[in-house]
Amino acid sequence: MDKQLLTGTAAVTDSGRYAVGILDNNELHLTEVKGLLHLRPSLGYLDKSDRTAKAEGRVATDPDDPADNEVKPEAITVKFARGDPERNKKYKEKSYDFQMKRVEEEPWVEAKFHQMKTYNWEEVSQRMFCGSMDTDVK
Repeated sequence: MDKQLLTGTAAVTDSGRYAVGILDNNELHLTEVKGLLHLRPSLGYLDKSDRTAKAEGRVATDPDDPADNEVKPEAITVKFARGDPERNKKYKEKSYDFQMKRVEEEPWVEAKFHQMKTYNWEEVSQRMFCGSMDTDVK
């Protein structure tokens, strides 16, 4: 695999109180953080290949999968009590399907990663330094 897909969400809603600093010749230069992302590798391709392998019958029986015991179906009657709508909404928001739907609806943002100590990294980090050091900040 020559590419790695990173997925993530906003780590904090209000990033106005965060800053990034760089120390150069005993001078600390701070830059305001405009947004913060929590990224991790997306392993969705593994799920897809696993489903394909199971569909094609290439996978041996999984000990975690329940065995197909011949249990005779039995008709039962189930009654659900009306629950608290707010509580039900919170449970729904915590569900895996709801979270996956939210992730899929999120717009794609193209980002570039620059390895440390490369030309691109050096160029971007130089923009963090203040251009007018003689001016007082008020």
